[in-house]
Amino acid sequence: MLLAFVLIVIGLAATVYGARLVSQRHRPIDLAGALLAAAGLALALAGVGRLLSNKFF
Repeated sequence: MLLAFVLIVIGLAATVYGARLVSQRHRPIDLAGALLAAAGLALALAGVGRLLSNKFF
């Protein structure tokens, strides 16, 4: 259960940081921020899946 919360927190932090990079920087940093935001969202969703089901991974 602790792993799920850690994944959610790190994923949300990466999503927010990536969105800030997209909105405040120029190329190519904004492209890296977009990828970071997407990866952070996927990580947070994996944490939610782990929280809902112990057999998720």
